[in-house]
Amino acid sequence: MSGKHTWYTFGSSVQGATHVRNHVPNQDAIEWLASYERQQELILVAVADGHGNPRYFRSALGARFAVQVARTLLEQFGRHYGQATDLTVVEQMVEQQLAHLLVRQWNDTVDVHLAAVPFSPAELAGLDAPFRPKLAANPRLAYGSTLASTLITGTFILYMQLGDGDIVTVNTDGVVSRAPLVVDPQLSGDVTTSLCLPSAWRYVRTYLQPLVAHPPAMIMLATDGYSNSFVKEDGFLAAAQDIFDMIEPQGREGICTLRKYLPRWLTATSAQGSGDDISVGIIYRIVR
Repeated sequence: MSGKHTWYTFGSSVQGATHVRNHVPNQDAIEWLASYERQQELILVAVADGHGNPRYFRSALGARFAVQVARTLLEQFGRHYGQATDLTVVEQMVEQQLAHLLVRQWNDTVDVHLAAVPFSPAELAGLDAPFRPKLAANPRLAYGSTLASTLITGTFILYMQLGDGDIVTVNTDGVVSRAPLVVDPQLSGDVTTSLCLPSAWRYVRTYLQPLVAHPPAMIMLATDGYSNSFVKEDGFLAAAQDIFDMIEPQGREGICTLRKYLPRWLTATSAQGSGDDISVGIIYRIVR
């Protein structure tokens, strides 16, 4: 990326305190990729949050499929368009096809799994009567999950999100702001849009940002278990700034320290806050 800076990416996903107490597995998932082949940097992070309601009894799998599909799709997209100088073509691809491809590939992955592993009597036993016909009509509901992802190439940053969760950016002065995605009007409290919905592609939000002279110094992606651990929005944004402030003075050493302690910190945050699973992905830029 102009030979002036490089990106580091890492993350962690921890089981929520409530899930630990109730013997429920982590229903979040995270994937990331850092590739430097032929000096072309390709960075991506994806986090997913499977719906915790017992109706969505395979949501941990749905989240895992979501980040796997996002990683594969965005890697292919980045390798094909990552050096494009005319971003008009890239923007058209994002607006016209990317959301459809994401949802279609997730649906296909779910359908293959369901064909191989049909719902068991034990999985269906706890469902309430009104939900049973809905599941029969749309078995993908059992795998419901959100997704938040970011791709960085040689010429652009792509933000892509479906459902709740958070993507925030930090500039070189340490100022934190939310990624420039439109707000999903369907989100309210615990209600979220999801990959399992019919026509889910309609709810995918994207933003293509040219990689200008002063890109973000850090991007943080998180499932909503993190932001819900804070009473107010300011507390959540301050946490992102704290992460940046810890890395910034030390550079690579700060990254190593954060990678070591991040799981412990997220576990403590869940215990003191939402009790939910938390997944956090960090992309940090170091000027060379």
